Amino acid sequence: MGANLMPTIAGLVLPPPRSWDEFEEIALSAAKLRWNSTDLYRHGRQGQRQDGVDIFGHAADGRHIAVQGKNTVDGVTIATIESEITQAESFQPPIDALYIATTAKRDVAIQGKVRLISQRRKKANKFPVAILFWEDICQDLAGDDAVFFKHFPQFRPPTNPVREHDQKLFDELSSLLSSNGVIGFIDHHNMAGFSFPDAKLDPLREFYCEWNKPEREFLTPEIETAKLKLWVKADEYLEVIAAETFPTEKNVDRRWVPQDWEITQPKRFRRVVNQLHALAGEIVSLHAGLIQTGKLHLIGKSGKT
Repeated sequence: MGANLMPTIAGLVLPPPRSWDEFEEIALSAAKLRWNSTDLYRHGRQGQRQDGVDIFGHAADGRHIAVQGKNTVDGVTIATIESEITQAESFQPPIDALYIATTAKRDVAIQGKVRLISQRRKKANKFPVAILFWEDICQDLAGDDAVFFKHFPQFRPPTNPVREHDQKLFDELSSLLSSNGVIGFIDHHNMAGFSFPDAKLDPLREFYCEWNKPEREFLTPEIETAKLKLWVKADEYLEVIAAETFPTEKNVDRRWVPQDWEITQPKRFRRVVNQLHALAGEIVSLHAGLIQTGKLHLIGKSGKT
């Protein structure tokens, strides 16, 4: 398997969109990511009076912000920016900040002039203004793969059917045998005469009954080997549970290593308890190994083809 790494999203050179509508959708997605907000919306439609605002809403910090999109690949002038600011003054309710989003490349001279305009406006208690160039917008999109590939599906890396198959199984198995669920219970429960709900072990029983079948076989040999080692140990543990633990007298839904064995059958009591605790430790260790192996082969190599 080769180690040809895909270029990072942030490092891709993205073509600016040709249509005004497509750019506005991209600008909206980028704005939601930049300001960590779902409370941002497109304003009106092309041809309607928009008061210098294409996108409006609230940032995560509560500011009422507005974005005016300019699909101007060849650049944007200060006269255009000042015109958009004047129009935005009429927007209701009043905004706290205006951003000009453009498909133009970053321009140091324009940035400097916009900063001076914004400084003068803040001194006059008016909303500040800033400019977002195409590079800034692309950088915002790079913060979320799903959003990025929604707008630029042509850059999505080729799929790996084996990895997708194993990832689906791995997610299912990780959910079934959770460290906060049955694995955590096995790890922490004291079997020395303390009862437990029999249903607590149901996920481990399901793993034993269902996960040694062809339909649940990992195609990555290392993950499958780690799974089978855990399956064998789960089998041993459940055999001891079935043979050496019993329903309590007061509640048939709870099981235990009978407490009275500690007096009537002390050798058997200690043997069973020690065996269960030892097997529990092995299961916890093998489970951790399985999770680590899965992450190594599915996450650690996800950028390789």
